[in-house]
Amino acid sequence: MNYAALWIPGFAAAAAARDLDPRGRDPVRAGSADLGAEVEAQRMLAAAAFALSPRVEITAPDCCTVDLQGADPARAEAEMRRQARELPRLGLPVRIGAGDTPLLARYAARRAEPVLIVRESAEFLRDLPLDFAEPDAAQRGILLAWGIRTLGELAALPKSGVGERLGPAGAALWDRAHGESPRVLRLTEPARTFGAAWNYEPPVESIEPLLFKLRRYAERVALELRSAGWVAEALALTLLLEDETDYRREFRLAEPGADVASWLRVMQTHLETVRLAERVAGVRLVATPARPGQSQEGLFDTSLVDPAAFWENLARLAALVGEGRVGTPSWVDSHAPDAFVLEEPAAAVPPAEAAPLHPPRGGVLRRFRPAWPVRVICEGGQPMALSGALQGDIRARAGPRVLEGDWWRPREQWAVETWEVELATGGLYQLSRDSAGWWIEGTLD
Repeated sequence: MNYAALWIPGFAAAAAARDLDPRGRDPVRAGSADLGAEVEAQRMLAAAAFALSPRVEITAPDCCTVDLQGADPARAEAEMRRQARELPRLGLPVRIGAGDTPLLARYAARRAEPVLIVRESAEFLRDLPLDFAEPDAAQRGILLAWGIRTLGELAALPKSGVGERLGPAGAALWDRAHGESPRVLRLTEPARTFGAAWNYEPPVESIEPLLFKLRRYAERVALELRSAGWVAEALALTLLLEDETDYRREFRLAEPGADVASWLRVMQTHLETVRLAERVAGVRLVATPARPGQSQEGLFDTSLVDPAAFWENLARLAALVGEGRVGTPSWVDSHAPDAFVLEEPAAAVPPAEAAPLHPPRGGVLRRFRPAWPVRVICEGGQPMALSGALQGDIRARAGPRVLEGDWWRPREQWAVETWEVELATGGLYQLSRDSAGWWIEGTLD
């Protein structure tokens, strides 16, 4: 097994079928093939071929040939079967064959259901129809008159005799009946950038056709990434509008990956909130590649049960509430009350910290989120009664405690005055104020 061939039967129809919009409208117009759909299907086929080996030839629009020399046979066969399952799910009914020569691999692909590995070439070729060798009309007529209907029957004739009667083209036909000999492939370069662009004619104004095409092109981008050993760490989406302006948005993926379903959920969540003044005439999608993350967890770390779902939900939340507003809170090195920043959550939950040597003392503040604004009646600089979200006379009070900081930064300086108060009707509360007014921070246990 030195070569493999990936072949799509009914290539033009399969490519066009992938490009049907959600309403089932056929994009093929005036009886001509949709070249854009065929180019996209060919790029997907090439990406699947690169998953087998870096030495790939685009032999025909519907066929790629792969040089497997030096590859592990068991691993190559497993990858061929995986691609034979994957591509039909993406709308391309691929057939994959393998043999000792490029032509033999192509013959095997045409017989595969969906994968066929030829181990005995003579036995495989014996019963193949004559048309597999692609004789021209004159050659076919002569051979049929001789009673030759299979490649095995043609191969049984002497090459010199066939060459004398049919000329050099007949000798080449005889070679094709034997599966030819190994040849040097005309190698193609793998994808170096991972993106797609397409236009709408006429422009679209609803999200359904936008998402349909977005899925189809994202599938190819993700396949090229995986075949090259990459994942995406960010996606850049540009909507080209009818008035020649554009709308751009970059999605930073919380966990780099190449899962199209999670990409689309993140983008769809955002697109459902977008309102554009003009119709969409075209789209560009570009993935920023990154190496897949690899880490060794600690012995006592607890991993997430479903990391993909966790990071996907975080990305969807970020699309709803805005970047930088979702994460794990972490204390800031500051005396400012309740000062924190949001950081990216850890991939594994670390073990719990040991209990402090000295347990906390004093009451426990249970904060109100958000804090309750109140009006405070003061006498002699001390709070005496509350009205607003909380009402009542203050029976006892302790304070004030004044905190201030960042005085060297005029625009960021802050000062907070805090009191602990007990209402005549019962209840202990923490009362604070700054230059904007008073509020109840929470209740004290």
